[in-house]
Amino acid sequence: MEKLPWISVLYFVIILTLIINLIMTGQRPTKTLAWLMVLVFLPVLGALLYFTFGVNRRQFGFIDFKKKRRTKRYLARADQYLDGLLKSEEHQLQNTRGMERCVEQINVNSGAFRASNKNTLRLLIDGEETFDAIFEALRAAERYIHVQYYIFREGKLADQLAELLIAKAREGVRVRVLYDGVGSFKLGKEFLERLRSAGIETQSFFPIYLSRLMRWQINYRNHRKIVIVDGKTGFTGGINVSDQYIDEYGPLGRWHDHHLQVSGPAVLGLNAVFSLDWYYCSGREDVLSDEYFQPFEATSGGVIAQVVASGPDSIIPSVLNQYLAMLRQARDYIYIINPYVVPDVVIIKALEIAVRAGVDVRILLPAKSDSILVKWAMRSYLEELLRVGVKVMQYQPRFVHGKVILVDDAMASVGTANLDIRSLYQNYEVNVLVYDHQFALEVKSAFLRSCKEAKEIALIDYKQLPWIEKLKYNFGKILSPLM
Repeated sequence: MEKLPWISVLYFVIILTLIINLIMTGQRPTKTLAWLMVLVFLPVLGALLYFTFGVNRRQFGFIDFKKKRRTKRYLARADQYLDGLLKSEEHQLQNTRGMERCVEQINVNSGAFRASNKNTLRLLIDGEETFDAIFEALRAAERYIHVQYYIFREGKLADQLAELLIAKAREGVRVRVLYDGVGSFKLGKEFLERLRSAGIETQSFFPIYLSRLMRWQINYRNHRKIVIVDGKTGFTGGINVSDQYIDEYGPLGRWHDHHLQVSGPAVLGLNAVFSLDWYYCSGREDVLSDEYFQPFEATSGGVIAQVVASGPDSIIPSVLNQYLAMLRQARDYIYIINPYVVPDVVIIKALEIAVRAGVDVRILLPAKSDSILVKWAMRSYLEELLRVGVKVMQYQPRFVHGKVILVDDAMASVGTANLDIRSLYQNYEVNVLVYDHQFALEVKSAFLRSCKEAKEIALIDYKQLPWIEKLKYNFGKILSPLM
């Protein structure tokens, strides 16, 4: 009992140190206030939660600055190469309206790659269509394959992909597989050894080390999904490697999602994003060589596309700026598909201003959620959006996981980034923004088809909720800056 005061003093010092650290990091006020509440009202547990989820490890060696400098040099070289290529007469942007040029320039100034012409794009819906296209491209690989997923979950789909990658590796194709250390933490050693024994190179992005707590990274996850084949064909979008995309999987059923197949110069941007992530994990510079940025044959397509990537190592939140630029240029409509609508205040304000300007704003999201806290937070934000006139539809048949924004039959974004704090500020994400009327109409058609199987939410439904439900939702909203 005599030692108890010393324990109390030690705890007070630890909490005070964490609070000072929290204030000095200069994070967003809402996030700072939320963490202060956790530290003050959840003794011991609050400190553990903050150390695991809240500490800004960019200030404590999270980023290897030696690698960061090399990465910047490589990125500058890649940008110079891409700019020279994309400024050539063959790939000049043509027939764009002022709004598209404005958005493209905002993205470039925020760190995105320059938009390119002469791309061919294909919208892929759901897992079966997506992996049929990916497997077809992989079978045609001759030089190299780059595979990157947030979730790589063992099962029937993972086995099919592994068998194909192993077969290509034995043919002499160089294969690299990058997976996130948290999203794919269940990936077994036997599965990985099966790949490595065939000559496939694998890397885990910031794995969890329980014995080295300063590297216990729950935040700053790599949420990207990228497949590159010979630098000619690329894939990205919301779909991970998991049987939930091809079979009925648990209470949420077979997931409904959107992916993108790209051929043309935009693949260079996707490949650069993968290469930087691979180098950062492996430290091997061979992936940064000019071999992976060879001149490509122009496709027959004439679609303008732009790769936008962001992460916690970027000063500018590129994806957030991309979304804001699109929303603020809308004149007729904004259609959004997203499973996690827990937006920053600037997103809410942009949507509100669009509605007040007469823009038709609709959001399609799942009727069921895979996270109870996210569900509560979403419900509170949806009430706020409904009050300003945003139309919200809940997709009934299955869990919808796509990340799509469509504006005015002119611009469509398909990628990995959700409309939540984690995607906009903390995770490594990548989107492809397409400036093309026909492609936008295709995305619009897919959106409207899904809306036929959705139920529109009315504001009156929220007003009539029991007080206990409103309490849960507002509790989720308070915690939303931490999600």
